[in-house]
Amino acid sequence: MEEKEDLDLGELENLEEESLELDESAFEVNGGVCKDCGEKLEKIVENKSLLNGMMTFHIIKLRCPNCGKEYLDLEQAEKYDFFLLLERELKKKYALQTLSRKLQMSS
Repeated sequence: MEEKEDLDLGELENLEEESLELDESAFEVNGGVCKDCGEKLEKIVENKSLLNGMMTFHIIKLRCPNCGKEYLDLEQAEKYDFFLLLERELKKKYALQTLSRKLQMSS
């Protein structure tokens, strides 16, 4: 169909309805090409641990073997963001506990 600004009523009535079904895997990024250097991306799993390994996050990334740039899909980016948030809050907690112990020992 040729691109037009508006369709008249007759043209709208002649259009057919289409349905599209997507499963959850449609939103996963399983491959690609680096936008910076054009190299094929490699899928890697980076394991991030908190609390001396009591909690582990498996972050699936696509990495360019040429320039090292890394890409995450939305789900993995949200998981990594959650890991960073927990890591930051745990560091604050341990810093406060250490400071509290030092203050108690010095008094």
